[in-house]
Amino acid sequence: MRLTAMSYNLMRVFEEISKTQQPELIHPSDKKYSEALEIRQQQAQKRDRFVTPLFFQARISRISSYTIRAVQNAIITGMSLQCFMSSLVARLVSRPQLIGEH
Repeated sequence: MRLTAMSYNLMRVFEEISKTQQPELIHPSDKKYSEALEIRQQQAQKRDRFVTPLFFQARISRISSYTIRAVQNAIITGMSLQCFMSSLVARLVSRPQLIGEH
């Protein structure tokens, strides 16, 4: 159990550090979540309803499968930490411009 928890926390650290190196960029899964949330908001507005604002706050994100595979490959190939972090940062994308920023 401890090894699983430590591995999870280590992968979260890698993913969060990669996000802080380029703060104007986000992870592709965060972009997908934001776009789905915007569609949900538009559908709710058509029905004279709304999506609870709690969904628009910072969320606890899952570790992406890309990060997990990248960690596995870095361990197998003996990739340096600097190269590994550079590959994670290179994977980030620009933030979507939402119509109704909350």
